[in-house]
Amino acid sequence: MCDLLAISAGFDYGPREYLPLFAERGKRNVSGWGIGFFREGRTLVENSAESVYHENQMHDSFQRLARVIDSRMILAHISCPLIGGQHDQAAHPFTLSFLGHSWLFVHVGIVRDIDRYRTRMEPRLDVNIPSARIFEFLRDRMVSMVSEDPYLGLLSALSMATRELVERYPGRYNYFLANESVLLAFFNFRQLMMLKEHDTLGNVLLLTTVEEGLSGEDWRYIGLEGDSAGKFVVIGGADFLYQQSL
Repeated sequence: MCDLLAISAGFDYGPREYLPLFAERGKRNVSGWGIGFFREGRTLVENSAESVYHENQMHDSFQRLARVIDSRMILAHISCPLIGGQHDQAAHPFTLSFLGHSWLFVHVGIVRDIDRYRTRMEPRLDVNIPSARIFEFLRDRMVSMVSEDPYLGLLSALSMATRELVERYPGRYNYFLANESVLLAFFNFRQLMMLKEHDTLGNVLLLTTVEEGLSGEDWRYIGLEGDSAGKFVVIGGADFLYQQSL
C-alpha cells in the first residue's frame, strides 16, 4: 500500500528518527520512494525507483537524507505497484510555485479519467501519472480563483478547487499540499494518524496515512464522519489549526 508522511515544525527539524520508521513500514514496497523538503525558501526533492528496503537494509540515499535534512516542512512518499505495474521513477513529491509560494505535493489513491486533464498554465509537470494531473488541476483552479478574488484565503480556494476536482474526477484522494510553513491535507478514504512530539528545540507535528502510526506513542486517529465527502486538515508549524468536512 502506498503511504504518505508529513513532518511540520516551527524550526528546522532533522527527521533522524521518523523517516527511518516510515521506511520500515514500507518494507514491502517494490516501486520507489521520494522525499521533499525546503531549504532557504526553495523546494528540494530526491526520489528513487528502487525499493526503500532491500534485504532488510534501508536504501542508502533514504538513510542519508534522514541524517542530513533540516527543514520546517518535510513530505515523504512510499510508492507501491498498481495491478502488477510500477509508478514512474521520478514521481512524488511534485513541486510547483504559485500564489507567492513554492509548494510540495504528494498523493495516494486511484482517480478516474484525471489523466485526460491538460493544464494551460506553465510550468507543466513532465510526468505522465495521475497525481501530477491532480496537482496541476488544483494549482490552476486556485490561481484562477485568487485572481478573481484577491482576498480569497488559501484554504477556501483549495476547498473549492478540491470540490470541483472530486466532482469532475471521482475517485480516492489522500493528498498533502505544503509550502514552507503550512500543511494542507485532504482525504476521502482511509484515515490519517497524527502525533505531536516534543523535540529539544520545540514541538513537531507528524501526519501519516500509515494505519497504526509509526511508533508506540500516542498517535491520534483522524477519520471521516458519517456521509462526509472528505475532510481537510490544516497544520501550521507544530500546531493542529483546523479540520473541515467537504
